[in-house]
Amino acid sequence: MPGIGSATVVHPAKTGRVKGGVVVSKGSIPETVTFNAHVRSILSENCFFCHGPDANKREGELRLDSFEDAIRDRDGYQVIAPGNAAESELILRLLEESEEDVMPPPDSGRVVTAEQRRILERWIEQGAEYEGHWAFISPLRSEVPKPENYDWTRNPIDSFILSRLEEESIAPSSEADRRTLLRRLSLDLIGLPPTPEEIASFLSDTFSGAYERQVERLLASPHFGERMALPWLDAARYADSNGFQQDGDRHAWPWRDWVVDSMNENKPFDQFTIEQIAGDLLGEPTNDQLIATSFNRNHMLNNEGGAIPEEQRNNYVFDRVDTTATTWLGMTMACAQCHDHKYDALTQKDYYRFSAYFNNVPEGGRADYRANRIMLAEPVLELPTEDQAKERDDFKARIQTEKEKLEAAELEIAAAQVKWEIITRENPPKSLDRNRFLLLRNTVTEGSDGTNPSLRRYYLENDAPEEWKAIQKTINQLNNQLEKVQAGIVAVMIMEEREERRETFVLNRGDYESPGESVLPGTPEALFDLDTDAPSNRLGLAEWLVSPENPLTARVIVNRYWQHHFGTGLVKTAEDFGVQGEQPSHPALLDWLATEFVETGWDMKHMHRLMVTSATYRQSSKARPELVDVDPENRLLARGARFRLPAMLIRDSALFASGLLRTDVGGRPVYPYQPEGLWHEFSFEQFSYTPSSGTDLYRRSLYTFWRRTIGPPNMFDSPNRQVCQVKGATTNTPLHALTTLNDPTFVEAARVFAERILTYGGETDETRLSYAFRQALGRDPSDVEAGALNTALERSRSYYRDSPDDAAALATVGESDAPEAIAMEEYASYTNVAQIIFNTDEFLTRE
Repeated sequence: MPGIGSATVVHPAKTGRVKGGVVVSKGSIPETVTFNAHVRSILSENCFFCHGPDANKREGELRLDSFEDAIRDRDGYQVIAPGNAAESELILRLLEESEEDVMPPPDSGRVVTAEQRRILERWIEQGAEYEGHWAFISPLRSEVPKPENYDWTRNPIDSFILSRLEEESIAPSSEADRRTLLRRLSLDLIGLPPTPEEIASFLSDTFSGAYERQVERLLASPHFGERMALPWLDAARYADSNGFQQDGDRHAWPWRDWVVDSMNENKPFDQFTIEQIAGDLLGEPTNDQLIATSFNRNHMLNNEGGAIPEEQRNNYVFDRVDTTATTWLGMTMACAQCHDHKYDALTQKDYYRFSAYFNNVPEGGRADYRANRIMLAEPVLELPTEDQAKERDDFKARIQTEKEKLEAAELEIAAAQVKWEIITRENPPKSLDRNRFLLLRNTVTEGSDGTNPSLRRYYLENDAPEEWKAIQKTINQLNNQLEKVQAGIVAVMIMEEREERRETFVLNRGDYESPGESVLPGTPEALFDLDTDAPSNRLGLAEWLVSPENPLTARVIVNRYWQHHFGTGLVKTAEDFGVQGEQPSHPALLDWLATEFVETGWDMKHMHRLMVTSATYRQSSKARPELVDVDPENRLLARGARFRLPAMLIRDSALFASGLLRTDVGGRPVYPYQPEGLWHEFSFEQFSYTPSSGTDLYRRSLYTFWRRTIGPPNMFDSPNRQVCQVKGATTNTPLHALTTLNDPTFVEAARVFAERILTYGGETDETRLSYAFRQALGRDPSDVEAGALNTALERSRSYYRDSPDDAAALATVGESDAPEAIAMEEYASYTNVAQIIFNTDEFLTRE
């Protein structure tokens, strides 16, 4: 509550104010008010900023997040008097009319509503019992409820959902039709719509378990890993460049492929975690386990001229702390970098103890340029192909052979080089050629002891006998060839530990130049203690993150799985499980899922299977008028979730429907179409963009090169990948429609789809339009839809009949050749029809 006095709390009676009795409303507020469910959010939003955990900013010597402090006697009165709202200073201040004494202060911008005040009053009257924050208490596996309409349920998820619906006297929706179900399932699990053949197979499968067989087919698909990798890449701030003005490229894609492979092989999530946090600390780590640690090297790299290496190194450590805390713990730990957290029980010391785990990497804060715009910071892992390794080793061996020839003649060379004396102040030459003097001066001043290997190399290249010159020339040529081989070798940034631990300090206001108390690695004190036998390095941290005792990790991860399948998490604020975050809509269900995740060995596919086979998931998403007022956001889940597809999936769906999509898994990033000169406008280095050619243009969006300063322009609402993001944004602007109507990828997909329609759709417009609908949407058009498409088709024919040049221009968009056997007017007209279908709500939406 901002500003209850600047130093002490003042009781109103001592200022001559008279306040009448407080009436506790018996209105629509809950009969039983609890701290976690009803009170904490009010105090957190309105009071904790000045009267919370942060000791440095605390006013009035008051902590409202502490029961002991809130109820203590303050010279004859209490801020909270359990059982007596009328005598509680908290309530009196909310009712105060004076701007000087009312809380929250008018200039804070915060207001406690009348309903919120009545909740506080009832809570105090009922004893003002405080509770620990729900997310910091280990989840308990509660008994699965048995709702009245138990026959509707398919697994325990449904029992929790239906029990809550029955409490509200709401009935669930009927099951979606099979076509909609398979499309929903396919988009959720592999990110691609089902083919007409897959739909037909499902519709004709009348045996028990037909739906479950589709689930297993999709879980086993290699595209499952691609779909599930997308949100993890957002959390990991994955990109193919370093960010900032220079924004040099990097080899990040081996880690991306590792994520896809891990999802496909259903690597247990605890192992998935340990390998990313501390794969290098495992016994004899494999290359894959080292690549996994690139998770914590996905941060941006600042190599600008004015960047201070030590400052940047600290920034990279901070990034790892914030990303790890958000991804696994759902905590806004970044808020404790400069001071104690304003709302959560996280101290600044907690932050820097946590940062000590990531502060022992042998890095210097600067990156090194390699070939082809690649800019990497040590430590790195080189990943040569078999041919590259052989070629590299061959050049190294040949170079060594030539060097041995020179070493064999060392005495002769040294004798011939006597005149190349080390010139010092104590040994000045009597005379020396001016040009050579300048050369020696400029060279020698680079050496710490007045010598430099370049002197020997200069002598061998210029003044030595021809035989020795030839050997040195050969060495130079071999080194140049070796450099070319090295330039082609993929190298990925990984984690390593220094042999001698780097000391970590609490930094005053987060300033790297203002170190305070020295700290050792440790986890937040508000959570459970680290095992005393655990190593005090990243491996110990990783094991702590996935310990069954950790109250957060399992909850946070299953909540994001729920968010993936239902549009919104059981905890809406997936990024914040702290006191500022929202309460779970179904707390018992969240805890049941979290314990199920742990007890089944952190089986990721099991959790996805459990969610998508539930009756809750299989409900129709059609809007129900009676739910608009009682549950406008569908938090109770009385119907299926419906939301616009991510931009990546929309692009992939268009390419898939057209037949252009290339579906092989993994590999280097590709460069699809984008506006010419776009990179020039957004990069200091004036990068040029050369689109890929051939089938590389049509790879899944997952493989598109991602530049941090300007991401792919057709990926609307996608994160910039500069920082960790675990909850995507969904907006609705004309820019989306302009993209799907005009972006070359969508236009080319539409015209190739048109060729497909005209080739395989039959001889009449009716059969062709039905074919187009089945390919894109998995069903035949209704009479109304067919009529609208026919009208659009005739208008297009009329237009292109009068404007043949426009038809010809349309046929040139993209790299695909236009068909020679189809009239251009007809081809362009059906291209427009294809664009209309690609822009239908049904095509763009996951229903």
